[in-house]
Amino acid sequence: MNRDAIFAHIDAHVGDDIAHVQRWVRQPSVSWHDHGVTEMATVVAESFEELGCRDIAVLEGRYQPGVWAFLDVGAPVTVHSYAMFDTRTVDAARWSHDPFGGEIVTKDGGRVLVGRGALGAKGPFVAFLNALRAILAVEGTLPMNVMFLPEGEEILGSPTYAQHVERHRDRLGRVAASYCPSSAQAGPGAVSVGLGLKGMAVLELTVEGARWSGAPASTIHSSAASLVHSPPFRLAQALATLTESDGSGCRVPELAALWDARQPLSAGRTELLRAIGARTAGTDWRDVLGVGGVANVDRLLTRLEGVTPLVDLLYGPTFNVAGLRSGFLGPNTGTIPFIVPGSATATIDIRTVVDLSAEEIIAAIRRHLDAHGFDDVAIETFAAFDHHQTDPDHPIVRAASDTLAAWGLESVVWPIQPGGGPWTVVPNALGVPCLRGAVPGGGSGGDDEYLVIDDTPSVAGLATSEKVHVDLLYAAAATLHGARG
Repeated sequence: MNRDAIFAHIDAHVGDDIAHVQRWVRQPSVSWHDHGVTEMATVVAESFEELGCRDIAVLEGRYQPGVWAFLDVGAPVTVHSYAMFDTRTVDAARWSHDPFGGEIVTKDGGRVLVGRGALGAKGPFVAFLNALRAILAVEGTLPMNVMFLPEGEEILGSPTYAQHVERHRDRLGRVAASYCPSSAQAGPGAVSVGLGLKGMAVLELTVEGARWSGAPASTIHSSAASLVHSPPFRLAQALATLTESDGSGCRVPELAALWDARQPLSAGRTELLRAIGARTAGTDWRDVLGVGGVANVDRLLTRLEGVTPLVDLLYGPTFNVAGLRSGFLGPNTGTIPFIVPGSATATIDIRTVVDLSAEEIIAAIRRHLDAHGFDDVAIETFAAFDHHQTDPDHPIVRAASDTLAAWGLESVVWPIQPGGGPWTVVPNALGVPCLRGAVPGGGSGGDDEYLVIDDTPSVAGLATSEKVHVDLLYAAAATLHGARG
């Protein structure tokens, strides 16, 4: 590798690299509102073609498309790369800049690129593509082949991703690892390296009056409520059988033991958890574990000794009602009061680190509801992903940590992360390790989302992120080739 020449190429073409990020950000792709995702798939495919991929296909999804592309340079090692090209919704009135303008503005003395998807997750993925482009421009080849399989449905729960993987399973069978680029710099010098995620099931439970004798098939005036059953009350009764009265635990017989019996942690994973805990010593766990801080939660439902709150976050099962909808939803919602709704729906997400698959968990809930007389309650599955944990001792983890250390960056290795989703599909299907993050860079999500372009004292800019990608690619390729050899 001619490292100096590659880095010089990145420095000389940073304007082109910024424009590449802008091109992605300026194409809206809000999957929840069916806004621009199909057009975004075309942009993604065009970027792959420009990179040199010759095997490219836009894939039909349940709601939105995905894209397959293979960059084959004849290398002995092949990796799978996951990415999402859909974004969260936008309330333009809350933004100081055009959410899809991709403007370059000054913040804290340096340039940032503002726009929805700039940080999550278009910008970090394009930085990865830019790094590949720089290597190809200088070397004419890459240290590894890359099978790209990004999707436009992540915000919707990735309902088609497993099918995309299965469709390409014969091709994917040669991959040695799965990698998801992200800007993972959580603080000065610290870069997160994720080795897996919880299993996750997302489902909706719906009571429809048409399926329940005595309830209205469509909404009626509440003056007639004495004559009919109520679908919302029926749903509430069904939900009440699933957990304890305060929403904790689980009362589904086939699953209840999972809430008490946890898989034992290996010595390696325990050490990683202690290292994460040491970084937060002296800080209230409520300020670091994603619950909104001390002002938002008066106490945690866990013992506070040692790293117990962290262990419960990462390995504790959850049974969460994310939303309820039925009938009148309040002023300015287009719904009306004084009704008996004809249906009621609860959106539920379940996250676990257990031996049961997500599909088996959903099937157990179905059997439980039927046994309690709720066979009329319909279940629709939107996502079902099993958990994955890459062995902390896998050589690719050391390759990532050593790469970051060479840049003077500390790696914060997470044995598992509390989310769940499509990142686990390829690792589980093929028995390969996964990495999420492992490269510096950052910005801010939410309103006025931005990606840092110029280096700051605490966060790497776009060019530096791309250079670390270069080093990581070569280190990972050498490690994976050695592991397979």
